[in-house]
Amino acid sequence: MRKTTILCIVLVLALAPMVMMSPVKADITQWTWLPPYVTKVDGQYIAYKDLTTASLVVPVTNDVVALMNVSKVYITFDWYANKTLDLSSSPVQIVNGATKFFTVSFTASLTEAVSSSIQHTYTVNVVHVNSTGGNPIRLTKNWNDLGTDWKFVVYSSDQADAFNAAKEYQLLTQNFPAATYFTGATAKKLVRQALIDASLGSFYYNVTFDYASAKAQYNTAVSLYNEALTAEEDYLASSQSATLNQSISQSAENFAYAEYYKAIAEANKIEAEASMMQANASLKQADAAMKQADAALTNAYGYYSIGVGFAIGFTLIGIGVIVYAWRKPKPVT
Repeated sequence: MRKTTILCIVLVLALAPMVMMSPVKADITQWTWLPPYVTKVDGQYIAYKDLTTASLVVPVTNDVVALMNVSKVYITFDWYANKTLDLSSSPVQIVNGATKFFTVSFTASLTEAVSSSIQHTYTVNVVHVNSTGGNPIRLTKNWNDLGTDWKFVVYSSDQADAFNAAKEYQLLTQNFPAATYFTGATAKKLVRQALIDASLGSFYYNVTFDYASAKAQYNTAVSLYNEALTAEEDYLASSQSATLNQSISQSAENFAYAEYYKAIAEANKIEAEASMMQANASLKQADAAMKQADAALTNAYGYYSIGVGFAIGFTLIGIGVIVYAWRKPKPVT
């Protein structure tokens, strides 16, 4: 019994360090598909144009005590093909607690993808080895394990071009609305033609899947819309020029009227000043006449006084004569 107990204690002590050691652990975190892709619809798919370069950035985090030596990162698609970043000749070391980014690039091939209507699933794999390159360990994440849900799609060249042309047309209509932006007759006509071509492009793209025809119609719609913008700019420039000329003409006419009325005002002022001068002259003349009248009146008063004096004198003389005659002694007869 004692031997059994001692043996159990020794076994526990021997296994304790192994239990306490952190297991080899690493993780593939959120990856990212890089441009130039045709479109990326979050939660659905990423689409590349046929024969263009597709790139996936894969972050790898090391949570182990020892160094982590990444020797290979690859993507396995559901058509059973691998796209690989091979680092086996010189593994990349990631220290404990660190994260490094690995980019897997390859040519998107419609031949491999078979059809642009197929959304392909895939897995992302990371292989790391020990310091001597042995004991490889593989980490794997499925396309939807990280919540991104981006399946992989390859568009044909015509489909990608048609998609881009449709997007360009959409941006034009959003920034320059057909119903409100255009005012000139020529521009409105071009916009109506563009709308027709864009509708045909949508029909070819979404109904018949004739991407070549869709591309042609969308490109025509874009060209017509740009012509409409140019026509509208010309129309506005012409209208503004006419308005400016009218304003200048009106301003000149208003200036002429102003000068005319200014001249009349000046003439009226001169006439008023002349009338004032004439009135002043008349006033002076009247004043002179008044003074002359006063002088004549003064003379008249003098003559009147003299006359009165003479009258009084003659009257007194007459009285004296009468008195004398009355009192004169009668002669002796």
